[in-house]
Formats: sequence, structure tokens, C-alpha cells
Amino acid sequence: LKMVKIEEKLKRLEKALAENPTDTNLMNELALEYFLNPKSLQDNEDIKLLEKAYQTNKTVKSTHNLAWFYYEGYGENSSIERAMEIQQECISMNPKSYYPYHLYGVLLLINDQNSEAIKYLEIAYLKEKCRDIANDLGVAYAKSRNFEIAKDYLMAAAKVNDIEYKSKYNLAITKIQLNEKEDALTIAEEFKKLIIDGVDNFDTIDGFSVAYLYYLLDDQDTAYACCKTCDGHNYDLLSWEFIPYLIYKNDIQLFQKLIVSKIEKKKTWIKENKDNHEYWKDDTEEEKQQELAEYESEITRLRNLEAEFALGKPNIDINDSYFLEYCGCLLFGCPEHNNLEDDE
Repeated sequence: LKMVKIEEKLKRLEKALAENPTDTNLMNELALEYFLNPKSLQDNEDIKLLEKAYQTNKTVKSTHNLAWFYYEGYGENSSIERAMEIQQECISMNPKSYYPYHLYGVLLLINDQNSEAIKYLEIAYLKEKCRDIANDLGVAYAKSRNFEIAKDYLMAAAKVNDIEYKSKYNLAITKIQLNEKEDALTIAEEFKKLIIDGVDNFDTIDGFSVAYLYYLLDDQDTAYACCKTCDGHNYDLLSWEFIPYLIYKNDIQLFQKLIVSKIEKKKTWIKENKDNHEYWKDDTEEEKQQELAEYESEITRLRNLEAEFALGKPNIDINDSYFLEYCGCLLFGCPEHNNLEDDE
């Protein structure tokens, strides 16, 4: 029944658009109907309609919605570069609502343009005191090494619906940077209780994340105990290097075994790639060569890890470990989230 109603609504909107082919609000409404009902999609109708609205009449609504779509899009419809380009146009129209500034700030933050991100997130926050913006402002200030300001924003964000504990986690790292280690330890202990005593299993903050806080606090034993709550076998050993370092320090045999098994796996992938295994059948020759080069360089890195760790702790960029709050649905006219109809 629901599907029939959706089909009827789509037909009604398509008919209205055929009668008013330059009505960008109708294009937007129809695009969102398709977007919210992916089963009705046959040929990326949603993005095509948003592109059409943007080409027909560049308003705050038509540019912003298209940019958001490229930011949040799936597969070929995903392009941060394209989203930034379009959103720049949107910002040049001096929007009234916070949506465009929030999205632009997040895009800049993803792109590591922290001081620019701060500028636009501040405008958004003045217009709407939203926790997601406060969290991302905290991250932007922390990445710019303004830890005191970062702390204020993160404390504000941690007080309101911090369901996934992202802001509290970011706050702990910021407090470590400010040398407020007692406070950071209190937060780490709270998280450890949640993961080790299994009171709560949440997706974002896992044993590895909590291990990281203890690692930064120079408590390698507790850090390793937290690591062991996660399945290390699915872990790739080349990101978050503190994890293989802790395994190396605490259980050299396990470390060597993991290295061997990861190298074997990559060798298998190299062989399959060269034998045109069906997993790689859609890749171009150029893509295949690129993948092969990547696997070879990863094998070399894995082989060198033990010698590296023998020289001491790995260098880690703390800036890589903050959690961003992606900006959620900011589509003008989205009926599902009761969003603003237009830039007002």
C-alpha cells in the first residue's frame, strides 16, 4: 500500500513538472521523493533533477541542495570537490539560514581547511546553537591548536545529546593537549568501564579508541587491555600505528603472526588481481596497476614495522583522531526531517 501511495505521488509530481517545466521547487520536491524512496530509482533521477534545478535557476535552495547531495551522495554521486565548488556559489548569495554555512564549514573541515571552516561554522552557530556545529567547531579549533576555545565548544557539545560520546571523546584528547591529564583520565576511565564491563556497546567509541586515550596518557598496559576487547584480526595494522606497537610491546609472537598473515593476504590479492579474478573484473588496467603498486608498498611497510618499533614509539598525528559530526540532513524541503522549505 505504501509503495502504491509513493508511486501515485511520484506520478502526480511528474505530471505537475511536465506542465511547469521550469519550476525548480517542483524539481526539488520530486528529487527528494525519489531520494527518500530509493526503490523507485531507476537512473539516478534524484541527482538529475537536482542538477536540472541548479542549471535552470541558481538559488540558495537549488545550489545548496545539490551540494549537500554530492557531499552525502553514494557511489558515483559522491564528490567532495564538486560539493565544495557548488557550495561556494551558494555562500556568495549570502544565505539567511544556517544550513549552507553549516554544510560549507563541514566540507572545509573534511578538506583540512580549518581556519576557513571556523569562519563559516561560527556563522552557522550564531544562527543555530546546534550540538553538531559546536562539536565540529571544537574539532576545527583543536586542529588549529586553539585548545582553550576548542575545550569550551566541546564541553557545550558534550552536554547535549552526545549519544555516541563523540564530543566527550574529543574533549578528552583536547584536555590531554592542554595537559589537564586528570580530567582526561576521568573520561578515559568512564569509557573503559563501558567497553570492558560491557555496560554499553556503542559503534563509535570502541576498545581501540579508548586504548588511544590511555596511550596518549602514557599508560600502555591499560591501553593494551582495551585493545584486546577488539578483534585485532580484522585490523589492517597500517592505520593507527599505536595498535600494532602495543601488540609488539606486549606479545611479540602475536605481532609477528599478524604481520605474516596480513602479508599473505595481500600476496593473495596480488595474485588474484594478476589472474583477473572476478572481483577485479570491472577495473581498468590502470586501476589494477595502481592497486598492485599499493599492495606492494603496504607489504614493504608491514615488513619494516618491527624494525621501526624497535627504535621507539611511532609518530602519531593527534589531528587524525578527532570525531566529526557530519551535518545530517540539511536538505531544504525535506519532509522526513521537517526541514526549512527554503532559505528563510
